[in-house]
Amino acid sequence: MMPRRNVVTPTKSRAALLSQKPLGRLDRSLLPPPAEYYARELGTLKGAGPWKTALCPFHTDTSPSLRVKLETGAWHCFVCGEGGGDVLAFHRRKTGQSFIDACKSLGCWVEG
Repeated sequence: MMPRRNVVTPTKSRAALLSQKPLGRLDRSLLPPPAEYYARELGTLKGAGPWKTALCPFHTDTSPSLRVKLETGAWHCFVCGEGGGDVLAFHRRKTGQSFIDACKSLGCWVEG
């Protein structure tokens, strides 16, 4: 017969955890507008139309290889391959913050 393994049991029941009030939530309407955010974070944005180019902050870049879409906040670098869906994803990648911390620093986290 195999010896019994020590099993870690949670200190709170599942029902107790589910009944807790949430810590907060993301309110996407409070995210900074992509045009303002990217201009502040990347400096000069060049190009015509909805997609603009800038130097990529994720690698040593001498010629603009990062494209950002100012309507949606989508971004993609054609050199290093980094990319994402919105300002929040870019901010998390650039700062290394957790989801909640990034939301708080961008002002789009609503407590409670």
